[in-house]
Amino acid sequence: MLSVKIHSSLLAQRSPANTLAILDIAYKVQKAWADYTAHFALKGEGEVQAEDVLDYPRWAGSVWDLVARALAAVLFRTEQFAPALPADKRCAYATKLCAVVERSTAKDNHVELATVEICQDGKKRGHYTATFREDILGERTTSFVYGLKSLQHAELLLRAICYAYFDKDTLGERPALILPTTLNVAGKSMFDAHGLPEPAKTGFNRYRSWNAPAQAALPPMASAEDYAAFLAKG
Repeated sequence: MLSVKIHSSLLAQRSPANTLAILDIAYKVQKAWADYTAHFALKGEGEVQAEDVLDYPRWAGSVWDLVARALAAVLFRTEQFAPALPADKRCAYATKLCAVVERSTAKDNHVELATVEICQDGKKRGHYTATFREDILGERTTSFVYGLKSLQHAELLLRAICYAYFDKDTLGERPALILPTTLNVAGKSMFDAHGLPEPAKTGFNRYRSWNAPAQAALPPMASAEDYAAFLAKG
């Protein structure tokens, strides 16, 4: 399960006391094209109706892409939501905001996968700079404008993700499932594991390391069967 906590602070000052909202993304069906259920709760208001994100390709893109689609599902009930209205000169705004994505499994609890800090750009109301960081895909920074008369912090995060990863304030196309080109080696379908695009490359090699003998070097070639198992369960 992924848990996304939104705080009214920068990362160094985050605490349960300044948590604004929590988004939990849990598997409904774990497979290569996975089905998820998104649960969202706002501080002081409680949980809203859960929504599903269906047929989403695993290990295909940024974790922020999945977070954005789950946010869109619970906020707008669709991934095809409308662009925001132009920023109002008297809009409500945040001076700082952060969010943290953690993964919890039966083996690992609260492993931090990604973070973002969103800061007001100078003293310009509704102008922001967001810096995204994640375990495999590294750092990405964007500047954008967003401002309505009432502030929805989760929507501010959603718009920031869209600007950072799609250069607009709505979602782009979903990432495509990463499938390697295989060749027949002694009657077995094999491929170059180091030739995979990220994040599948790092994810798959970590999966192989967890299932390999201690201290064993990973061979450059891997079986398509092992990759299929990784996409379904890794």
